[in-house]
Amino acid sequence: MEDTVSMTLYPLVKFTLYSFLNTTIITGILILLLIFITNRIKFLPKVNIAFTYLAVFIIGIRLLTPFEFSFTKGINSFVIMNKIKELSKTPIIHINTYSNINILHILCFIWILGAVIALFRYFSAYYKLVKLSKRLPICKDSRINNILSSLKYKFDFDFDTNVIIFPFLDSPSEFGILSQTIFLNSDKYTDRELYFILLHELEHFHNRSNVMSMFLSVVSCVYWWYPVVKLFKNHVDELIETYVDSFVAKELSHDEKYDYLRCIFDIYKSDNNTKNNRALTESIIGIGSKNKLLNRFKTLAENKNINTPICVLMLIIMSFYVFCSARYVVQPAGEPPKAELMPLTGDMFNSSNSYIVKEGDYYVLFYNGERLLKNPNMKELPNVPIVEN
Repeated sequence: MEDTVSMTLYPLVKFTLYSFLNTTIITGILILLLIFITNRIKFLPKVNIAFTYLAVFIIGIRLLTPFEFSFTKGINSFVIMNKIKELSKTPIIHINTYSNINILHILCFIWILGAVIALFRYFSAYYKLVKLSKRLPICKDSRINNILSSLKYKFDFDFDTNVIIFPFLDSPSEFGILSQTIFLNSDKYTDRELYFILLHELEHFHNRSNVMSMFLSVVSCVYWWYPVVKLFKNHVDELIETYVDSFVAKELSHDEKYDYLRCIFDIYKSDNNTKNNRALTESIIGIGSKNKLLNRFKTLAENKNINTPICVLMLIIMSFYVFCSARYVVQPAGEPPKAELMPLTGDMFNSSNSYIVKEGDYYVLFYNGERLLKNPNMKELPNVPIVEN
């Protein structure tokens, strides 16, 4: 499974065009499948939040490691992958006899540059929000702090939490990993509304959804060009909001559930969808979609228990995905080049069509841009130029 555009950490892992395509395509299909399944109202409450986190972690790590491993086996493709290989190697800029810049090089450069810019923008904005939260005064309102303290005592939330009144946000939100902060856009909420809002945001910190959100944001920055990943992040954010709703609802009577839902809906109606940076803070109304909000309400009304067999089935699917995406990779295949059937001496190898690259303890012969032979003994290779790797 050699390829001239591969980057190798020999012999453990190897990044190639084919391992990248294998990972992104299979992962994209799995993401769309999970979104389709979990969009079904009757199914959603039957999967717990631990499984959701596990699925997100597995998918995220696999996307960040699109490699071939020492145990990966190739599946030969005689048509499609050969055409992709031919297209990716189309030269764009000629440098010298031994090298040129092709389409694949340019695409990789654009991807890496875009990822660096997206990651820089995300962490810069995050750092600015951290600094802002430290400059803003902590809420001293005894009414709000008493409700917060009573909730932390009642539900045994053993972590420090600050409340900040920040009217420039459009809805209550939570933010922070090391220092948990609840932003309230107003101090005019009633005691009942504050009880629901603070309980909702405290549960976010309790289930560590802020960590998962940051992880998904990083994956989204790396795959800034892949809309399926962005769709997956938004979907998981809504799933987490639904899980938090379910937790809050366990402690509420029927009438209290109605008050809780009305509280969220009132916040949604007053939300102008222009101020919250939802890539950094987690708003109580999620991404603000009316249909998503209605789905949360319907799910909360059904109040169904976790279905262990369904969780086990989904875990099996995830395990099968990891095994297949790491074990097999589709690669181009065809008849071996005639050069491999000819002796390594003669007029066929010269400085205009061949060169040797040293890779570790091995010398690799390239003929017309194709990796032809790997041999530690220079004496068995033709007398052609040696170039830097």
